[in-house]
Amino acid sequence: MKPKALVFFDLDGTLLNAKSDVDEEVIKAIQQLKNNNIVPFIATGRSNNEIKSILKKTAIHSTISLNGQNVTYEGKKIYSNFLSEKQVISIKEEAGKKRIPLSFYTDDWIRVTEHTKDVKQFYDFLNSPLPEREPDVHLAEEINMLTLITSNKQLDEFFKESYSDLSIFRTTQFNLDIVGKNVSKATGIDRLLSETRLDAVPTYAFGDGMNDLEMLQHVDYAIAMGNAVSALKDQADYITSSNIEDGIIHGLKYYDLI
Repeated sequence: MKPKALVFFDLDGTLLNAKSDVDEEVIKAIQQLKNNNIVPFIATGRSNNEIKSILKKTAIHSTISLNGQNVTYEGKKIYSNFLSEKQVISIKEEAGKKRIPLSFYTDDWIRVTEHTKDVKQFYDFLNSPLPEREPDVHLAEEINMLTLITSNKQLDEFFKESYSDLSIFRTTQFNLDIVGKNVSKATGIDRLLSETRLDAVPTYAFGDGMNDLEMLQHVDYAIAMGNAVSALKDQADYITSSNIEDGIIHGLKYYDLI
């Protein structure tokens, strides 16, 4: 039986509270969605490995992970996209010149080029363990996503202009994520719908940051959190309260999903 709807949740600033955890009332709301034959998704820049505890707490089994590079539906991986070795080597060389730590991502593991104060700060912020240091892992493994760990926003345009063959965007104040050209949470949703033949099912999305913009533009019903950036609110069909003011619950109730 086809689901009644699909609902996509960003994590930080959206599904998660100020402590990077899920409130008990939100967990109950997600269970209500499932009871109503609605499939909840986590749509995130993080890997499935990083969010294991959140997936377990919420009993969510479907994800758009690594900003659209991987798609999982009801526990089954249905799509994965990789960067070329040439692209990875070039970014790594430029990061080295600028003394920026670099993280290598797959859905199963993360490695970093070095352990620095900035690296520790970033993963502490995400409430994630410090990844192992393995600067040459890309020579033996395919890489889904790269993350430049830098708070220097003046570098954003440099990397975007220098690597126009890639999609580069800031997801927190501490990092820039790098994925394939024109890849986003929205393209991950497209891949999901085509692979599962669920294109006629209504879609809803909740988000707060610029890496949610394409996703909110793409779904049938776009919900911006009260704490969202202005550009996202401008695209939203509905603006709910913030992530620490039951915004998820209010948004779901507004659309009669729970």
